[in-house]
Amino acid sequence: MQTLEHRKQIDGLRFFAFLAVFMIHSDVEHFWWGSYGVSLFFVISGFLITRILIASEDRPRGQALKAFYVRRALRIFPAYYLVLGLAAATVGIAYLPAYVLYVMNWGAFFYTWIQPALVDRAWDPVRMYGVHFWSLCVEEQFYLVFPLLFSFLRPGRTRLRGLLVLWAASIAFRFLFAAFLPKSAYGLIPLVCGEYLVAGAVGAVVFADTSGTAERIRAAARQWMFPVGLALVVALFALYGPESPSIDHVMHPPHMQTLLALGFLAMVLGLWQTEDRWVLGFFNFAPFRFLGKISYGLYLIHLFMWPLYDWLSAHYAVLRDVPPLAAQFGLTVLLATAMWHLVEAPILKLKGRFQY
Repeated sequence: MQTLEHRKQIDGLRFFAFLAVFMIHSDVEHFWWGSYGVSLFFVISGFLITRILIASEDRPRGQALKAFYVRRALRIFPAYYLVLGLAAATVGIAYLPAYVLYVMNWGAFFYTWIQPALVDRAWDPVRMYGVHFWSLCVEEQFYLVFPLLFSFLRPGRTRLRGLLVLWAASIAFRFLFAAFLPKSAYGLIPLVCGEYLVAGAVGAVVFADTSGTAERIRAAARQWMFPVGLALVVALFALYGPESPSIDHVMHPPHMQTLLALGFLAMVLGLWQTEDRWVLGFFNFAPFRFLGKISYGLYLIHLFMWPLYDWLSAHYAVLRDVPPLAAQFGLTVLLATAMWHLVEAPILKLKGRFQY
């Protein structure tokens, strides 16, 4: 089994992916690009999960898959079901079984297929409690299916070709849905948004290769990929800004998606390989790294801070003097930190019993 590295700068990047999502949920008009923080999360997940699968492939397939699924369950389920249960008991969650079974993204797709006018309704975090869990459903579906598929792809060019076919299929599905079901929330299903997950997987496979071409790609990542990827992402946002900002940009991916996936992939690969002390110093800044480490909890609870802030400010006058955005962010960090120390970290210790 290969040794898995943990590069702390990726935690810093995770924090900024969360921050982008938090900002769009706070102000859609000015931070419309924040919806693509989810896309960045997908690229990071595809990259890291595929590295895990590659590192454990010298073990029998059954043992490796069992360890993978148990460790993913320990990482994901406790916090997810805790937050979902508390939210259902307090503010209420419509279509709760779909959330419990990690299929609400498919439900939203079929619902908006039948009633496409729903997509045009204004963004309202109170009306849409838990809607941000759609991306967690996508990741869970990815975790269930992708390791099985990946285990049957032979290492080398066959594996890379297989992933490139998946990437091309995702692009094709996006164009088909855009043409025939333009008002449905097709961006919520892995057939479409899985492009970002597969992009990350392609990066991991290339980085694991020992060929001269792969070494040149790694060298490029060390030297220029991060700034070029960042510049590409910023340019795409500047060139393709929407006339009417809305929350559903990630649900209805425009044609820039593939370029955006490449930009995010370059950022992830570049940050993984970079030796630039300024870049590393920024993303390794301790608060950024910690907030990135607890980004799962931050993402889980952040939308529920809107009703919590309203309730607290109604009962405690001191909160009314705090800007709502700052208060909601502070509450998110406070509760996610508590959940990390009291729930997530203790349970994660059990992962040691199931080594890759």
